[in-house]
Amino acid sequence: MLLMPAVSEVLSLDLSVNLFHDRQVNAVLFSACGGTYKVSMGDSILGIVPQGSSWFILRDGDHIKVRDHTGSWLLCTQLDFQSDAPMTSWFCLKPVDPVLEQREYHGGLRVGTGMQGFQLMNEINIEKYILGVAETEAGPSCALEYYKVQAILCRTFALRNYNRHEEEGFHLCDGVHCQAYGGRHIWSEDVEIGGEVTSGLVLTDTDSILINPAYHSNSGGETRGAGQIWLKEEPYLRPVLDRFSLGQSNGRWEKQIRMVDWIDYLRGEGALEGELGDTSALELRLDRRHRYYCPFGDSLMLNDIRRDWGLKSDFFDIIRSGDILLLKGRGYGHGVGLSQEGGMHMARTGYHYTEILNYYYHNIRIIHFLGLEDAGIFTRKVLHSH
Repeated sequence: MLLMPAVSEVLSLDLSVNLFHDRQVNAVLFSACGGTYKVSMGDSILGIVPQGSSWFILRDGDHIKVRDHTGSWLLCTQLDFQSDAPMTSWFCLKPVDPVLEQREYHGGLRVGTGMQGFQLMNEINIEKYILGVAETEAGPSCALEYYKVQAILCRTFALRNYNRHEEEGFHLCDGVHCQAYGGRHIWSEDVEIGGEVTSGLVLTDTDSILINPAYHSNSGGETRGAGQIWLKEEPYLRPVLDRFSLGQSNGRWEKQIRMVDWIDYLRGEGALEGELGDTSALELRLDRRHRYYCPFGDSLMLNDIRRDWGLKSDFFDIIRSGDILLLKGRGYGHGVGLSQEGGMHMARTGYHYTEILNYYYHNIRIIHFLGLEDAGIFTRKVLHSH
């Protein structure tokens, strides 16, 4: 099945987002917190969840057991919780098996079973979804101009990847595999203003194709090109000397590793054979980003070292200190595209959201998205280009 929204404008585009995607939830409490919800299975109306009431939903093999607010039990294969006012109503989900933190959502909820078992899917308008993602990804205390940036990035990603999970029966998940989505935004009015001001805006390349809007926490002073870390080079994801990320909270980090453990690691990776002579060969000093670490001729990808040792970035020096190697690193994340802390700093110091986007991405267009057709992206109305 191809999950294809049969609409032509972003404001009326709905997404199906799989919730608690990284966890196997077997039981959850649904509460109507802001409005009344109608419960149905196909064309059959099963009941109403009045505001302030809760229904208990339990996985039972390939079926779903439900206890309504009166204490009556139902057995079904699929459930839909829908409000007559999905843009303003909201509900709460509290997983109880396992016990997880409660979350709040706009839109509706579809409950079913699929390849991954029990599924909880938030049926939500894309602009409401964008507000939740922007707050989850950026945090609750950014400048307004940065929330505009984050909303455009999140919207671009959602539309570029809207069918990423089509084989599983939904569009996107709420984990980092897609975009971190913790539910409706509740902390900052600027999140909502930023989303509304940029409603429908996306980033494209010069051919009006939606870009990969890559971003990370902090570049450490220099972003990198996509081809330096991924298989494909992208003309809009090129290195940038990034002064705005310097001095920010994730701009620097340190980690100590025992020299004997590092040497064992190099031997295991085939980068060291025989006895180690001069330990000074283990050192690494980087003025700029590099791709490889070459202590003894053979090379290791710095990004692989980052993964293997759980480092914040692959932009680091290695300094000997007795029997210890001190890794002094810069930045946090893969380093491709926009540095969030750099963009936040630019926003705090008066830069317009279009200046921030054009600083980190090359030769992009900021365009009003019009719609989807035959699984292709069609965009028009260039707002800003650089």
